Amino acid sequence: MNLKPRFMLLAASLFIVSAVCVSLLVRQLSIQIIEQWAVRYAEKQVLYDKARMVQPILREIALSFQLANSSLIKEWAQTPNDPVLKRRAINEMETFRLNFADHSYFVALLSNGDYYHNNAANEFAGQQYRYTLHADKPSDRWFYDIIAQNRDMHLNVNPDLELGVTKLWIDVLIRDGAQVYGVAGTGLDLTDFINNVVDQHEPGITSLFTDHEGAVQIYRNQQMIDFASITKQATDKAMFKQLLSSPEEIRQVDTIMQQLQQKPDQVLTTFVTLEGRRHLAGIAFIPEIGWYEITLLDLNIVLPFSSFSGILIAFGLLTLAILLLLHLALGRYVIKPLEQLEGAIESIGNGRYPTPELPSMRNDEIGRLLSHFRAMAAAVTQIQMTLEQKVQQRTEDLELLSKTDPLTSLLNRRGMNERLQQEFDRFQRERSPFGLIWLDLDHFKEINDHYGHEVGDRALQAVADEIHATLRSYDSAARWGGDEFLILIQGADVQLLMQLSERLLARVSGLQLELPAGAAPLQLTLSAGTRLAQIGDDLQETLRRADAALYRAKEAGRNCYRSADLTTS
Repeated sequence: MNLKPRFMLLAASLFIVSAVCVSLLVRQLSIQIIEQWAVRYAEKQVLYDKARMVQPILREIALSFQLANSSLIKEWAQTPNDPVLKRRAINEMETFRLNFADHSYFVALLSNGDYYHNNAANEFAGQQYRYTLHADKPSDRWFYDIIAQNRDMHLNVNPDLELGVTKLWIDVLIRDGAQVYGVAGTGLDLTDFINNVVDQHEPGITSLFTDHEGAVQIYRNQQMIDFASITKQATDKAMFKQLLSSPEEIRQVDTIMQQLQQKPDQVLTTFVTLEGRRHLAGIAFIPEIGWYEITLLDLNIVLPFSSFSGILIAFGLLTLAILLLLHLALGRYVIKPLEQLEGAIESIGNGRYPTPELPSMRNDEIGRLLSHFRAMAAAVTQIQMTLEQKVQQRTEDLELLSKTDPLTSLLNRRGMNERLQQEFDRFQRERSPFGLIWLDLDHFKEINDHYGHEVGDRALQAVADEIHATLRSYDSAARWGGDEFLILIQGADVQLLMQLSERLLARVSGLQLELPAGAAPLQLTLSAGTRLAQIGDDLQETLRRADAALYRAKEAGRNCYRSADLTTS
């Protein structure tokens, strides 16, 4: 039987047994609980929290509207300095104070900014006027922003620095038609409200409330509450979405909030991650106050998997047994042969033939794979050797081309620069003398102008041929540029440089360059300058002096040479 059927049969048998056990014990107990029970529980919890939240607030809102619409309050708000109306209005406020759940109230007048307040302890009896609001004072901006927005009712969580309290404020406009006279309302102590309404005593369940933009208004962690939301821009608010871990979760929550505004009777759920823990969030909209209620269920606490520990242990042991059997089978039939194959591949990378390292007695897929690899390795090795030889030859050819002048087959300037540097370095180390002969083909520009560049190229080739014929095998010559040639003579002295210069000038002046169309043969001549490398000179100085000697030869009438080492030559 081949390897594949063996593994398929073994894997199928083991996984069928484990799959049946796991699916019967875990699937129904985990997936259905999380996807069905948890969602339904979250929906019921949200509705329960919504009812507990709305009932006390709606009562306070209704009383706040009655206070703001009181005829005594409106009449006094129009003439706030009338002592009789003021006394009646304060008595009216005190009557409402006894009915408010917090036994406190506030009234702020727009005409003069006066702020009136009394609390449950009747601390300010006879002194209900507390202070005067100012539009340019940041802590008083809430009042003027409420007036500017012209909405009948606001809910706002904010600390009152003057009074030293932090409350959930219910703000209702005092108005007569379109005319606004001030703001009246009450407040619920934030800590008491959180403890009595919001804070759950069931572990793993957290409720919070946000305004219509998603700014946190009520939360057990008061540091996350966006105080004075009414005076802030949306970008400055502490938003619920800032608690979420990913942009996708933020987009999902935003979508749910938009849907709930269209259908406020629904409860929608989604999974979110807060502080690295997965929660199921149930969200409902409270249209009466324009807030969202969000209940968070920590699934690790609400739905602990500790009750499934026995099942998980059994599944773990079964999995370990399966893995052990698979490990033994894979090690024998797959891993060991593949390790041998890996070693053979590394041998190919190191240039060694791997056939002796591979077993050849198996007749399954792995055995046939190893056999094919041995044949392939032999072919690859042979091809690699052939390619390396060709690459080496091509590299040498390209290197030669990059340093050779294609017209004359002499070195080009780059190639000669390398030779010059090598010889100069040797001269510095060993004091082995060398010399330079700088040649220039006389009247080359006139040759090109009168006879054309083809004749000019032939003239350069003719000079190069004579240089090849004159020099020793270990000397070097280059077409330095245009009509100039540079010759490097090893083991030179002044006399040798002069002799070689004379010989080159004589050989070239004896040339007769045939011209087309029956024209008389062209007579070629050279000018030459020589320089023997001197201790203390750098390479550029040696080149410069040879070039200067060449120019002296040109100034002397051409077809001659001058030595930089002999001032009289």
